[in-house]
This record gives sequence, structure tokens and C-alpha cells, in this order.
Amino acid sequence: MTSPIWQYHSHTQSAPLLTSIFRNRICPCCANGQVLAVSDRHDESDGRRYSEYIKVMCCALCGWWFVSKDTWDSSCGSVPDRALRSLTATGAALRTFSPGPDDGQLVILEGEIQAHLLGNGPSAAWAALEDVTKGVFREFGYQARVTARSKDGGIDVIVDHAEFGDVYAQVKHTKNKVGVRVLRELIGTMAINGTTNSLLVTSSRFTRGVSKEQALAAQKGFLVELVDGSRLLASLNLTYRRNPPTISEVMDVARPNVQLIWDEVDL
Repeated sequence: MTSPIWQYHSHTQSAPLLTSIFRNRICPCCANGQVLAVSDRHDESDGRRYSEYIKVMCCALCGWWFVSKDTWDSSCGSVPDRALRSLTATGAALRTFSPGPDDGQLVILEGEIQAHLLGNGPSAAWAALEDVTKGVFREFGYQARVTARSKDGGIDVIVDHAEFGDVYAQVKHTKNKVGVRVLRELIGTMAINGTTNSLLVTSSRFTRGVSKEQALAAQKGFLVELVDGSRLLASLNLTYRRNPPTISEVMDVARPNVQLIWDEVDL
């Protein structure tokens, strides 16, 4: 399976570093020993056999963030009072601190995306959205450029991908759900230009038929990633770091994937 393009690839993959951060909560980027603050957490337990603890921490100075998932399952223990513990984590290795619209424009854009997810609101910040989308791609580790807005041929951002070459991104800033017609037009553009991978990004949502059409296109060799307004908002916040990240935002684009502990332990 091809790994997603709309995904935070600039993760810290060092298990020793992540283990140290989990234990002492010290930011690895700040020289003054800045302590990471918990920005969001979710604790769940049935009180008997299974417990799960998800925690997001963030540096108030540089924005570096860390997420961990710690599970304890006593139903898998070999003897009573023993449990199988799994601890996974990841952290954001700062890459670009992408420049972008000023805070005023970002506030307007965020408000419009939130309204579009509910099916209403204006679409005045479409140009800012294209620039923000380019910034998100750069933070994900790619080179990206916005096309000339008067002659984009339906393509708003072109991503330079090491494996796939030019990857097209079409960005729809609209309160209306994006349907099959838009996806088909994007696939047609891909076929004309000889590309195999693209992304369809919207500030709203997709109609039900889009996923089915996406699967049919994949069978013919045209891979289109779908990014709705919820994932877009999550990525925007992680890229421009205006607010401490939440669990849902991190899980949308950067799940904890480095195994730090996998062992049977005493309860």
C-alpha cells in the first residue's frame, strides 16, 4: 500500500530520544531545558483488564510537540497481576516553521473552514487557503508551489515528490460538498499530463459517491487522496502552531508509530 502524501513525515524516529522525552518531558529543541506542557490527554479504563492513556505535550517556546499512547492489557498476561504493556510515541521534528498568512488571515480562514464543515459561511479566503496548503506540504517535507491563479487548469498546488514526480493538488474552498464531477475532472487532468498521484482538498466535505469513484480510479492507476475540512484544520494548526495541538489533530496526520515498550509487566 502506498503511504499517504498528506501525512506528517518529519517525525522523530529515535526511540532513545522519545523514551527520554516521555520520562522527563524536556523539549529536545530548546537549550534551556524547557518543560513540555500537556496540551491534551485521554484516559480510558474498564477498571479491570484494559487501560489506555493518550497524551499530547507541546513546548510553549518553539512549538515542538510529542504524542504517546500507553496501553495496559491484563487479559494477555501469562499470570494474574501481570499485563502486556505497549507504549508508542512520536514527535514533530521541526522542519520549516512554514511562513504563511498573518494571524488575521488565519483566523478568517479557520472560521470559514469551520463554517463550511457545517454547510454554510462565505468563501472569501480562497487565496489564503492555497498558500496555507502549500505551507502544509512544506511542513510535511515536500517542495511545493502554488500555480498561477489565472491559469491553473484546475490545479492549485504542485508537489515535488521524490517517488511520484509532480503530484497535483486541487483545493476547493466552498461550503458545498465536493462531488464526483470534481474528482472526475481532476482524474482527467492527471491522465492528460501523465501523472498518477494527486490530492483533492476541500474546506467542507465530500459526497458519498466520491469514495466509490476514488476506488474505481485507483483500479485504473490513478491514486487520489481525499482531504476534508477536518483534516485540513488539523494540519493547519500543526503547521502554523497557533494553538497547542489536540489528540484529534495529531491523530489525523501523525499517529504515534515508534514502539518504546512492548513487554509483560507487573500491575
